[in-house]
Amino acid sequence: KPQGGYHWRRMDILSILMDHNAEWDRYPPADAASIEKLIATAGIELPEEYVACLRYSNGGEGELGIVPGWFQLWSAEEVVDLNKEYEVEQNAPGLFAFGSSGGGEWFAFDTRNQKPWKVVMLPFIPMDIKEAIAIADDFIAFILAMGYPFLSV
Repeated sequence: KPQGGYHWRRMDILSILMDHNAEWDRYPPADAASIEKLIATAGIELPEEYVACLRYSNGGEGELGIVPGWFQLWSAEEVVDLNKEYEVEQNAPGLFAFGSSGGGEWFAFDTRNQKPWKVVMLPFIPMDIKEAIAIADDFIAFILAMGYPFLSV
């Protein structure tokens, strides 16, 4: 099971993302203007690993080795708009959504605690912060699970 934490921060994030053992659909990189706009409009200081991920693959999807078993990362161009459209700030204050399960759940950084922020999963309906479940210790733990099958015990 992938583990997060500061020891992974020393690893080259690109080598994790480029690992061909991790089978997921990678998209073309986000352009610099899209990244700059996202950073300027997000309303939070985005984790550097998340920004690096978008610079490598502007979105993506595939199996996820942790619950719920599938991920879809939103592109740099759509992430802020989708947070507004889904009214994340009003319905789940302290969370910043960055993707979904491709089904009924979305993924977010839980900014209510100190960094590194946990990645949480929440149902779209009902969108209630009390329903948030931590699925990864941080974004590095999340990307280490990308492209690997979920093995339930």
